[in-house]
Amino acid sequence: MTLLRSTAICAAALGVLGCKKDATFTEPIPDYAGIHWLNAVPDTGQQDIRVIDIVSNAGLFDANFRGSNMFYEPIETGARTVRIFNSSSVDTIASQVLATTTVTTAVGQGYTFIHAGFARTGQTPARAVLVIPDAPPTPAAGQIAVRAINVGAGLGNVDVFLVKRPVVATTVDSLPDARAASNVAFGTAGAYVAVGADTLAADTLRVVFTTTGTKTVLAAVLAPAGVVGTTVVNPIAGSRVAGSVLTAVLVPRSVAGSAAPQTAAFTVPSTVYFVDRRPANTAP
Repeated sequence: MTLLRSTAICAAALGVLGCKKDATFTEPIPDYAGIHWLNAVPDTGQQDIRVIDIVSNAGLFDANFRGSNMFYEPIETGARTVRIFNSSSVDTIASQVLATTTVTTAVGQGYTFIHAGFARTGQTPARAVLVIPDAPPTPAAGQIAVRAINVGAGLGNVDVFLVKRPVVATTVDSLPDARAASNVAFGTAGAYVAVGADTLAADTLRVVFTTTGTKTVLAAVLAPAGVVGTTVVNPIAGSRVAGSVLTAVLVPRSVAGSAAPQTAAFTVPSTVYFVDRRPANTAP
């Protein structure tokens, strides 16, 4: 009882004095980088990707195959220890570690963190963590920029085409001869390529991936259109908004019979898009 009365008195005193910080106290703001996360492992279940060396909100949680964040998430700068776990409500499964790596981040720099490859023993390429520094250019007036990353496990090297056309099927005959990138190996990124922002009413830009040296289409997914800014609303990056910079990531189909999603959209290769640079603000 004495302890309880003492605690109550202390609590009352705090209530009278208040708990606010001194008027001259300045809350320190950490330095941040930006990071994209992607689970591109096609033959296993959900994953949790998280920073474990400090308390941090950075991470990707309960992420199915192809789970990602299109826009950068802030991550505290420095040498961050990132660990990937199986995601489950069962403790013995959720505690299973798939990978641990160190990501050294710098102020204002963007990074793309991808867990890719096959989890099953004996499959090639084997599961690995990729950390790709992003260096998006500043597009010229009326233009955007796009690059490609190949994490299509089992698909081999790829060529990349930028195709602007109405919303109809992309075929071998419809592809131009000029490639935006050639012979992009698994786990690597092509260079950023400038292209005019879409000006038609329909969304037209597709990043098309083909088997290297051919026009055999592996994936041809429309780029996000974005939203043009106004004097009251800032723009959202996309193919129709000049100044945007995008990354298109080739991802494979899910492995049949695995814990990865098996719905129709996952039975063929596809593309995940990231925004690497936002267009300039238009609103105050």
